[in-house]
Amino acid sequence: MEFFVTDNQFLKQAEIEVPIDDGYFTDYNFRHFDNDGFQLNRLEQQYYEAQGISIPECLGVRAAQYDWFSIIEPGPFIIDHSLLITRCTYVGRAREQLERMSRVYPYLKKYLLLKPKWGLDFALEYSGEEYVEVLHIEQDFDSYREALERKEYFEELVFRADWDLFVREIIKHKPFWEPLQGMERNDWKAQFWGFDKAERTLKAF
Repeated sequence: MEFFVTDNQFLKQAEIEVPIDDGYFTDYNFRHFDNDGFQLNRLEQQYYEAQGISIPECLGVRAAQYDWFSIIEPGPFIIDHSLLITRCTYVGRAREQLERMSRVYPYLKKYLLLKPKWGLDFALEYSGEEYVEVLHIEQDFDSYREALERKEYFEELVFRADWDLFVREIIKHKPFWEPLQGMERNDWKAQFWGFDKAERTLKAF
């Protein structure tokens, strides 16, 4: 198996400055604000599009998320998803608009508290003699520099790893991780691989 890293990058300037039409400010559009992740509700999607930021859909989520790894030759290893993700803060005219509209809709005050963050999401699976989720990493960062450094470090680990051996070991140690659920199982595999932990989630504000 041979991995390939795309040319995609995080958004370095994680800011939304361009305002949108006031007509988009409806309860239907601005509710369901994601306090933990990167998912954009309908109002946020309008801001990103006005700013010219691409927000493709993956796993039912629209966000500034771009493909990271791919596998050159098809085989038993499958990348379920592999993403570089950015969530932006609101500045300038967009922030002024949100401040004005928050006097009518207090729910919008949380938009003004939003801090920029960057995220890595990598999910690798194996479809050989057994179907196994090999590794699933989700990590957030509030610093662009830290996110970039962590991205480069993770890439080094991916290219250095003997994935065939790791899968054999994962299957052999199945009694240890199979009883675990959710992030506990992901953490076990990440630590067994040599990473510190699978998930690091930062609040949006």
